[in-house]
Amino acid sequence: MQNETLRSEADINSPESRKAVFRTLVDLYAAGDVSSLDQVIPPGYVGHVSTGDRDREGFLQSILYFHNLFIYTKDSFIIEDQLVDGEKVVTRMTARVRSRETGEPITMLGINIARIVDGKIVEEWNTWEQLKVPQS
Repeated sequence: MQNETLRSEADINSPESRKAVFRTLVDLYAAGDVSSLDQVIPPGYVGHVSTGDRDREGFLQSILYFHNLFIYTKDSFIIEDQLVDGEKVVTRMTARVRSRETGEPITMLGINIARIVDGKIVEEWNTWEQLKVPQS
């Protein structure tokens, strides 16, 4: 029994499992499914973003805010690279969305560092940059 417990803890904390937790977050974010975020975001979550630190509720509110600005699809986020070092997963990704106001396509490039413990993102740092399309 103890070996099974040790193995399941090792499995949930493996590099591939940590990557999968982040992928789940991205899928829930794209869907705007804030009611299911407890699968990957625990109550003690802390996010470090350019506007300052936020808690779990602040993160949920940011998802709703950005869903009011942009139209997402299930394929909006493309994970370009992921690296795992201990508890941290570093992800470079691209987001392709549309402006709700104009329908214009928008591409954003993002970097996220998520600290994942026992299948949950307990802390993260992220930044996004909008890619400008040259004007003709």
